[in-house]
Amino acid sequence: MRVVVGKIIALVLLVGLLLGLFFKGVEELKPQKNVVSIPEYAPWSEEVIDLAASLPVQEGGRIKPLETRASYAMLQMRGDRRITIEGKGGEKVRVGPTAWMLDIFFRPEIAAELPSFRVDNAEVLKSLGIEFDDRKKRDRYSYAELETHLPTVMQKAGDYQELSSRGADLTPVEEQTLDLATSLQTYFYLTNYFNFVREGIILRAGEGEGKKVSMSTVLATSGQIVDAIRKSQESGGIPPHINELLMQIDQSVMSSKFVFHPLPPTTAEEEKWSSVGELIEATLTGQIADPNQAVRDVQRLEELYDAYREGEKSFAKNLADFRASTMTRAGKDAERSVDTELSFNRVDWFRKALYTFSFGALALLVYLFIHEGAVGKWLRVALWSFTSVGLFLILAGIVHRYMVVLRPPVTNLYETIPYITAGTVLLFLLVELATKNRIALVAAPVVGMAGMVLAAVFQVAAASDSLDPLVAVLRSNFWLTTHVLTVTFGYAAGLGAAVIGFIYIFSRVLGLDGGDKNFRRAITRMTYGIICFTLVLSLIGTVLGGIWANYSWGRFWGWDPKENGALMIVLWTLFILHGRAAGLLREWGVNLAAAFGGVVVTFSWFHVNMLGTGLHSYGFTDGKEAIWYFYGAATFVIVGGMAYSFWESSQQKAKKAAKKNETAKVPANEPA
Repeated sequence: MRVVVGKIIALVLLVGLLLGLFFKGVEELKPQKNVVSIPEYAPWSEEVIDLAASLPVQEGGRIKPLETRASYAMLQMRGDRRITIEGKGGEKVRVGPTAWMLDIFFRPEIAAELPSFRVDNAEVLKSLGIEFDDRKKRDRYSYAELETHLPTVMQKAGDYQELSSRGADLTPVEEQTLDLATSLQTYFYLTNYFNFVREGIILRAGEGEGKKVSMSTVLATSGQIVDAIRKSQESGGIPPHINELLMQIDQSVMSSKFVFHPLPPTTAEEEKWSSVGELIEATLTGQIADPNQAVRDVQRLEELYDAYREGEKSFAKNLADFRASTMTRAGKDAERSVDTELSFNRVDWFRKALYTFSFGALALLVYLFIHEGAVGKWLRVALWSFTSVGLFLILAGIVHRYMVVLRPPVTNLYETIPYITAGTVLLFLLVELATKNRIALVAAPVVGMAGMVLAAVFQVAAASDSLDPLVAVLRSNFWLTTHVLTVTFGYAAGLGAAVIGFIYIFSRVLGLDGGDKNFRRAITRMTYGIICFTLVLSLIGTVLGGIWANYSWGRFWGWDPKENGALMIVLWTLFILHGRAAGLLREWGVNLAAAFGGVVVTFSWFHVNMLGTGLHSYGFTDGKEAIWYFYGAATFVIVGGMAYSFWESSQQKAKKAAKKNETAKVPANEPA
């Protein structure tokens, strides 16, 4: 009876875990479903979207396709990468990142109607005096709905920023208000970027209406403008019409100076790309090597905007010409990386891996009911197949990402997630090949699914490009690569040991092992072997980290929180191995300690990056609540396992004592 009840409880827990992972993954990967009606919306053609998506731009220290730039901007503001609206005639239109960015640049009046801003907490809106009675607690809002409240948003954001700079802890409402202000500011700069074309420059010789000319025309006469200003200053003051000209130029510069850098440098020696505003400013101040090229660049963007006004066919042709000329100046390496990144975006390896592991988890649920006979055999084949394909998809994604930027594949917190997931799944498959007891095989698809859901959730929460390069001080490629790959594989092994430890705890507490001592010993041997592997990798990785630190910061060890976290893993695994060798830890002790090792690894891997101190500042992120939930759940299971082991031990001692007493009461002449 106990075994049946235990199986039911285990099944309920497993189904709950898998459903939770599935719906969390769907929530993060699927766009929000509130559909707004914009009858005047006309979809962009596939040709225009494909051309625009492949435009090279520079952002975050690297050259990337416009599609990627738009994707992360949309993710930051909206929380997903697609908007569904009702267009002309009620037709459903899906607006992706590139189309969304094109709307912002060329159709700002339509873009303002798109629900581009995610607000998780209605209290944020209430604190700003915004009331929307027909909205749920979590929703998306358009710029048109929020525009009139911009002054209030910016004022409160400024107040909260000042509080934060003084060391005060902000409430969730205050933090989300800051995020909303950042999103609105970015959107404002993007939507006003082409104001230098839309508004042009009004030239006046004196009084009167004046003549509207293009910005490139003004830049072409920048030398004359500078001479006129100098002569005016020498003669006693700048005339009103020149002051007005300077004000117009300044407005154009400020509206097109930030957040978007589509123009390659004017000389081969430079690496930094320019925004239109930076180019205008540098030309007028004489701080540019080739002012004629700058004039041509501004003129090309003006022609691009004019081509949009003429119609989509003309726009597509001009867009193709603009892309070709930009790519030629960017160079072959930039063209290679942009094309490779576009293919990476299209394939979406990690999403496919998540779906594959999900099918593997579904096969696992069926296998728990039918694990014997021909059906059970085919289900085991399905488990192997889905898990192996999921592992291949993660590894292919990691390699493809490396091909985009040609740097070590693991350099930030996001990149550790698919790598550690792949490492744990690979380790489980190797253990299954060695043991053939199906324990690791059962755990592998669940671990794979959990890891890829975590990757999806993290990417949405961070909303930043994880392919951006490292700061210069960290670029010691050989030692960085060997250190990070080794130590993160150690994380994978430590988490794998923890998973097996938790399986042992649940199998004992719920009676799933049926009292099979061979099964218990098999699990313990697996746990022990993986812990040995964890120690080797963690120790080598920690030493390599010291060598990398010596190259990057000039010292081998500095008691940095991340270094201390790595040391904690080494010391904890040493404690387990010495405890086992000394006989202090037996089956229960080894598996309970391994399960707690998962907490130690999680602290070193994730939590250290949230402390806000130390040299590993590249990984700071939100999500402390989720970490504490994990700690709480893990501690509950571990303490529960300890309590059960003590109770079980006391029961066994009581039985032995009772049996001994019964034996003592039997008369000597009677058989015992």
